[in-house]
Amino acid sequence: MARRVVCAVWLSVVARALISPVAHRRRGVALSMGVVEPGNFKNGLTIEFQDSVWKILSFQQTKSARQAAMVRTKLKNLISGTTVEQTFRISESIQTANVEKSEAIFSYVDGDNVVFLDAQTFEELRIPQAEIPNADLIKDGMAVQVVKWGEVVVDVILPSVETYEITYTEPGLKKATSTGQTKLATLETGAEIPVPLFVEIGDLVKVNCADRAYLERTK
Repeated sequence: MARRVVCAVWLSVVARALISPVAHRRRGVALSMGVVEPGNFKNGLTIEFQDSVWKILSFQQTKSARQAAMVRTKLKNLISGTTVEQTFRISESIQTANVEKSEAIFSYVDGDNVVFLDAQTFEELRIPQAEIPNADLIKDGMAVQVVKWGEVVVDVILPSVETYEITYTEPGLKKATSTGQTKLATLETGAEIPVPLFVEIGDLVKVNCADRAYLERTK
């Protein structure tokens, strides 16, 4: 996509800064480094393990008569993107990651990079599109959370729910609200998701950005 500088993006950034003057004095929200026991794990928690930074995708406590309580986890390496399964003793101490979150506004796509404007410094931030989960759901002016571990961007978090216009889908059945059947639909960003048969071109729909799930149709 060719470079597009949208005035609305700048206005959005400036408006956010004016609404929250404190934001000018803070680069981001730093999450203090500490320790946590696996028994207190939460989904989405970032930890330092094996000289890297990981996000906890899921966890489950297990216990048997012969073994002490353990916590089985599924972890995502935020540097390489790989996922692994790892088991921890429930009482051991795990280092939490010292990461920083800051808000950025989508501006344009430049080749393989997605360009954002930092909502506090107005500086451009270029992130490879391949490193952004569900990058095809990013729309003009969207505010995201950029997560950094030191100077390395380790995650880009989209809004939990966003509204999109349907730009293409095959004709369906308007009265098929309870069939449970779905069809593919193309969103305004070019992303494709499954939607109910009654959804039509031009409809506005709410989408869960994390799992790309259709939530409801809005008018």
